Amino acid sequence: MAELMIEDYLDAMDEILDKAQSFPLSAKKSLVDVDQLRECIDHIRMNIPTEVKQAKKIVSERKSIIDEATRQADDIINRAESRKNTLIAEHEITRAAQAKAAEIEKQALIKAKTVKNAADEYIVDTLTKAEETLAATLTAVKRTKSTIKAPKPAVPMNNIPQQPPQR
Repeated sequence: MAELMIEDYLDAMDEILDKAQSFPLSAKKSLVDVDQLRECIDHIRMNIPTEVKQAKKIVSERKSIIDEATRQADDIINRAESRKNTLIAEHEITRAAQAKAAEIEKQALIKAKTVKNAADEYIVDTLTKAEETLAATLTAVKRTKSTIKAPKPAVPMNNIPQQPPQR
């Protein structure tokens, strides 16, 4: 939604520039409504940080997801170690207990790796979307900037109203 609003304001800026009156005797200078242009720029500034904040939040969430996955893996490993030690204490099922503990530990590591991989994939996908949004916005801004800088056609001299010099 913010992207659409930014595009709308960039289009409005293009329109303001298209409607600008050329400054007499200058092909590159025009008179524009500064207040309208500033309002568009202010709206763009208010909307762009949303994507930036979202990208920062994603990076922050990535760390917390990885920390949580690590904590869960540690908990699972600790429970597996505790269970393994208990089973070893029971002499008649020592071998079965060792095998089970190893399997639990293996599954815990697999689960931790799966959770981490899923978190990484989610983060990369979200960052890619944010990057694409920012790139599209930057392209629109550059296009607007180049449009503003592009030379304007010269205004014929016979269209300029004659005014007496002011003192």
